[in-house]
Amino acid sequence: MSELCTSRKRPTYGTRSASPDRNDAIEKTEAFSASQSQQPPAFWDNLSKIWLTKGALEELNRRSRQHKERLPRLRARRPVTRQLLGEWKRDHLRGPDILNSCTAEILRDIAQRARHGGPDISNLRGCPAPIHPLDRTMSLSESSFRGRHLRGSKSISRAKRTTNTPKTKSTGPYDRNFQQNLIDGGVFPDRYRFPNGQAPPKPDNWDEIKQRATQHRASLSPSEFSDGAYEEFVQADADAKKEEQVTKSVIPVIEGKIRDAKCVSGNIPFRNLSPLTAGILVPGNPDLYYGARPEQLNRRVREDLSDQIIPSTQEDLPIAPNFFLAAKGPEGFLAVAGRQASYDATLGERGQVSLESWEQNGVVFDNKAHTITSIYHGGTLKMYSIHAAQPNGPDSRSEYYMHQIGAWAMTGDPRFFREGAAAFRNLRDYAEEERNGAIQRANERAKTINYDAVDEVDDAELQAGSSDATFNSVCRTSNSISISGSPVDEQESETSTDDAYVPPPGSRARWNRRREFQTNGSSG
Repeated sequence: MSELCTSRKRPTYGTRSASPDRNDAIEKTEAFSASQSQQPPAFWDNLSKIWLTKGALEELNRRSRQHKERLPRLRARRPVTRQLLGEWKRDHLRGPDILNSCTAEILRDIAQRARHGGPDISNLRGCPAPIHPLDRTMSLSESSFRGRHLRGSKSISRAKRTTNTPKTKSTGPYDRNFQQNLIDGGVFPDRYRFPNGQAPPKPDNWDEIKQRATQHRASLSPSEFSDGAYEEFVQADADAKKEEQVTKSVIPVIEGKIRDAKCVSGNIPFRNLSPLTAGILVPGNPDLYYGARPEQLNRRVREDLSDQIIPSTQEDLPIAPNFFLAAKGPEGFLAVAGRQASYDATLGERGQVSLESWEQNGVVFDNKAHTITSIYHGGTLKMYSIHAAQPNGPDSRSEYYMHQIGAWAMTGDPRFFREGAAAFRNLRDYAEEERNGAIQRANERAKTINYDAVDEVDDAELQAGSSDATFNSVCRTSNSISISGSPVDEQESETSTDDAYVPPPGSRARWNRRREFQTNGSSG
């Protein structure tokens, strides 16, 4: 017990902790809690299972305080007299007094009931304890002090009520209820089992992904990547004590040469994307992600799917990301990395589905994985696929499933490193091919739309209040071309042919309505 108490002591000021990454994680958690205030009651009410966390205890305390405030207040106090004390003692008998007045038969009955746990008194939960008259009285000095400071106390309490107003709080991956919210919203982590014991289905392209991960890379052959280079990697991993060091000195060795640096970014909060679940979650923020250049996708499509595929309001950052990495230091939290990887990749897969579904008859599910995510922690690389499905029919919610592709001990042996790095680079290329294919198909559909006819219908809808059905029919029957999208294979171009396009008046409202229609099914 003494060792346990000692381990929980707060370190003295001026001392340096021996766990820098754990301190970093704790600082992130404390900074997150300090910047936010309180989650809405609906967040907790919608969870199918609530984990015992600090936030859950705060919500319990808030509801307990709210319950006490709703209790009827005491009326004016009676003077404490002998008659009042006699009445209170008569109405509030103590346990020993009750037992002393019981007969032998009643005592035997009480003992028998006690052996089985006693009566059910759960209905008394939350009832306030009786207040003794002496506890309700105040001394003369206390009463006079309250009278003198009544006005000041009212103004102070009013100020406190103003400053302590609870604010809405977002849940992050450092909270175990974050994962439960994702599960309740249809986002299932790796190795999840449904209540009936059934495992989530694997994607239809699972064999293709596994085969692609094992392909040989010439850049990782012993002649190109020597054992000496491997030893430098192992040393860099051993020297990296913090998450930022891992991202800057370790991950680049695994990445290898990057063909287009404009398609890579990281540590950028995905604030522009619409919420993934009904709960209030923090924006996604992967340590590393790969996407497409904005000019690769037709401007009309970008505007229509802005809150699905454009993570940030900074327009020159990669869009439609579908390859992610969550990195942690040696003493970071692996569970947190898993939640981050699942959350970020689901946002990416939702964007890929929205690309495939743009200007289609509803949301398109092909039961294939278009997004890859990975975790690097403690010298181990794990890679996963994410795919979307609609298992309960067209009108049901969409669900997202995460499956582990493989795991490699990158610091264990040069062979393990070459296999893991090859899988990382191969699947990065595979994700790029999937992304470019979805972009190309969306660009081709954009070429077949007569936007002049669309805008005429849109103006008529705004004036007459007609349904979107008329608009949909015009969009899909029009064959003329008034705008061209940028071809996907021209990745090195700095501009696209549709950059000069300016949306005509009235079209913004039409595209907002179309975006709402297109994303109803994919947002879960």
